[in-house]
Amino acid sequence: MQKIKPHYIILKPSFIGGFRGTQEWITLADKYNIGWWITSALESNIGLNAIAQWTFLQNSKMPQGLGTGALYINNIDCPLEVKNGQLWYDTSKEWQLDFLNSF
Repeated sequence: MQKIKPHYIILKPSFIGGFRGTQEWITLADKYNIGWWITSALESNIGLNAIAQWTFLQNSKMPQGLGTGALYINNIDCPLEVKNGQLWYDTSKEWQLDFLNSF
């Protein structure tokens, strides 16, 4: 980061050591005054939910790259949805948990 000095880094927690690894990258980015952006691309709805909650706790004022796993045909239904470019939790919907019966 010191040599390249990017304006931003894109962080995908499941690729870089989970939340702990992502936090290490955020700490480094902050140290060198580099912006960061978290993405949930190609996550299931379960992964998206976890990343969205953790990302909220980071108190970033910058919009993040969180979206639904809508391109999966075997993704579980959940209350998460994207509206007008923002991720929302629709309290009128429930998580599809019947898949747990297959274990």
